[in-house]
Amino acid sequence: MCAIIGSSSISMFEILYQANVTRGNFASSLMCLVERNDQHVLKQYKSIDFDNVGLDPKSEYFIGHAQAPTSSNRSWSYDTSHPFESISWSVMHNGVLTNSKELNEKYTPWNVNPVDTAVIPALLQKFTEECKGECPSHEIIKRVLSLLEGTFALCIVDTDVNDVYLARQGSILHYNNAGDFSSLSGVGFNEVKEGDIMMLQDYSSWKTVNTFKHKSPFLFI
Repeated sequence: MCAIIGSSSISMFEILYQANVTRGNFASSLMCLVERNDQHVLKQYKSIDFDNVGLDPKSEYFIGHAQAPTSSNRSWSYDTSHPFESISWSVMHNGVLTNSKELNEKYTPWNVNPVDTAVIPALLQKFTEECKGECPSHEIIKRVLSLLEGTFALCIVDTDVNDVYLARQGSILHYNNAGDFSSLSGVGFNEVKEGDIMMLQDYSSWKTVNTFKHKSPFLFI
């Protein structure tokens, strides 16, 4: 199991992280969104100690990932830890994609990262470049998500403008009316509807901006 979380509040982010880290403490990641087009990323082995890792209060939004190991013998690596990135996209993921190898072979043969998640930003980048600025981001996301098989709960960031999107198929994901999101639910949280693409509005609320044809094979927590 893994977990993804997000909040514009430092205190809420720390609360959500501590609650979700029980789903996986093999590795942790932190992404701070700054000034609409800048990001600060931390990836580390094991869990985050917020007494030693301070969150920049100038950041507009905080996104985190708590990762469980994929095997008992796996060694931690920066390159195989979330978020996975391309030129214009960053992705954090909970779940298991079953067709990432096939998608890489067909669409993104240059992507050599062995982790299944890495195909998502590669596909987003490919379709972004094909659109040449004529497609809204949520349409590019829809095109990519419609290709994915398996399970996923995703936080996707358009890093050119720091727009944040959520979507899920099979894996659990929740949001509230304050702009927070969490793999685990809690008071005031609602489940993201499968097939919806939700966009963060002014870092304070969520709005469904598109839908994709989901094909969830089962529920993966």
